[in-house]
Amino acid sequence: MIFCLLSLSVILTLATTSHSLTCIECMDASDVPCTGPVKSCLPDEVCLSRYTLTSIAGVPISKLFIRGCGNRSQCSESGSASIPHANVLTASSCCFTNGCTPPRPTLPSTTSEKNGVMCKACQTIEESPCDSDTYIDCTGLETKCISQVTKTVGLPSSAMRGCATPSLCKIPHEEGTFGPLKFSSHTVCTDGGASLHYCLSLLAVTFLCLFKVMI
Repeated sequence: MIFCLLSLSVILTLATTSHSLTCIECMDASDVPCTGPVKSCLPDEVCLSRYTLTSIAGVPISKLFIRGCGNRSQCSESGSASIPHANVLTASSCCFTNGCTPPRPTLPSTTSEKNGVMCKACQTIEESPCDSDTYIDCTGLETKCISQVTKTVGLPSSAMRGCATPSLCKIPHEEGTFGPLKFSSHTVCTDGGASLHYCLSLLAVTFLCLFKVMI
């Protein structure tokens, strides 16, 4: 009898674990939660909201709010990326019941303070990584050099290089669908080189230390 109850408990646990959520799927050019049809998720997915803000020269030019099914690993993630004169901030949040509404994602803070990292920077409509002789000084928590190619069926592909927070480097390859759209992205991140400003500052400190030792 005890064995039967134990077996039933295991079966019920597995059934609960593999149960798929249903989540609202929508996309809107705003900064407030949108609404739309309900979609059945994969067994390991949760209900996710993502908010992305794009700015040029410090002026917001594009807002995008997305809701749908997503990986649990993306919950409460936030990050940013920069190319010359442009910056993208993104954040996500999750909830874990059918048709639930995740909390409004909170975008990360930014700063113009240089962090000593310098990365190549470019942006093109291509299906392969772009390259450039142009460099950008990274700021704040953007301590990685990112190269990303995004492909969306029916839409032009895009490639970019620039500075990014380490959080945007966690998923090297991602693909999925959103309504009729099928997309994939490939991301490569590297440690950036020191900027000229940082190198000169380091050289000045080194010279000062040597001067003090000599006297």
